[in-house]
Amino acid sequence: MGPRAPRAAMSGGLTREEVQALYARFSPVVYRRARVLLGRDADAWDAVQEVFEKMLSQGATFRGEARPMTWVYRVTTNVALNLLRSRRVREPALAVVSDEPGVGPEAVEARMLLAKWLAHLTEREVEVAALLYLDGLTQQEVADVLGLSRKTIVREAEELRQKLEALSALPGGGP
Repeated sequence: MGPRAPRAAMSGGLTREEVQALYARFSPVVYRRARVLLGRDADAWDAVQEVFEKMLSQGATFRGEARPMTWVYRVTTNVALNLLRSRRVREPALAVVSDEPGVGPEAVEARMLLAKWLAHLTEREVEVAALLYLDGLTQQEVADVLGLSRKTIVREAEELRQKLEALSALPGGGP
């Protein structure tokens, strides 16, 4: 399965040509991000489609972003986490480890961490943890992506770090 361009025109003032240009620009980024989080090519392409459907339905929100990449990261993370939650309900007995070729140990560790986080953290905490620890964004970048103040993220990141240490769920094997 491969990429498919969005089929409809975007509401909020973006033209079909703008949507196609955004797809050409951002679909590889969305796919890579989703592939790491989801571990399956088919699921990653589903995430790409869902992200671009959101662009189509929320064009004004996307157009209003000073840095479109922040919107893309936020929406891709949310879509991937929602797909993982759905997968946990549909496929509870399946292992986190992918059977697809070319999956490195970093991706497996990331998915194992996500599974643990999804079981023990709130939705917001999982999103912040993914942005900080898996994507390697700075606290300021996380604040920008989530539309919050840096001060809020600093406070939440410290609380989150303590919680993750208690769960032994920090990247790299724990505290």
